[in-house]
Amino acid sequence: MAADTRENATSKPSEPSKSTKSSSRETAPEPYAVSVAPPDANALPAGAGLNTAGGRPKQASYFDALRSIQLSDFQEVHNKPCVRDALLTGIGGGFGISGVRAILGASVWKTCNSAVLTFVFGSFMMYEYCQRSRQLEMQGMKRAVEVIDRKRAEKRKKAEKVGAARRKAKEES
Repeated sequence: MAADTRENATSKPSEPSKSTKSSSRETAPEPYAVSVAPPDANALPAGAGLNTAGGRPKQASYFDALRSIQLSDFQEVHNKPCVRDALLTGIGGGFGISGVRAILGASVWKTCNSAVLTFVFGSFMMYEYCQRSRQLEMQGMKRAVEVIDRKRAEKRKKAEKVGAARRKAKEES
């Protein structure tokens, strides 16, 4: 039989652990000592990371990510759910907060910073709120469909029982 290719032929056999080596003072080895150190449980097998053809997959880079972005991604962003509401909320919030700060006499730099911060924070929060609302709505719709299906099945069973009772009464008479 052929040798396992994963094992290194030049590696020397592992030495027994220190607990099993006998010293001049010890007369008998410890009864529960492990004679050979166990293999590292966290080590990956030799073929890890290979695809089915035996090669390694190409590592993704920042340039690959940048090449995957297209102009149409930005032209269609307003058609995605919740984005329009989030952007409008952020714009309105940024305009409102920066306007108040400008009226109260803050510098232009601080006013612009507060506008940008309010836009980013407001847009993010509105987007997350909208996504959560959509998720809850979808869960409610699923529950409603399940309830309707259950009631429909109950009505069908009840109608079958009534029909069976009518047929039985008709046969008896």
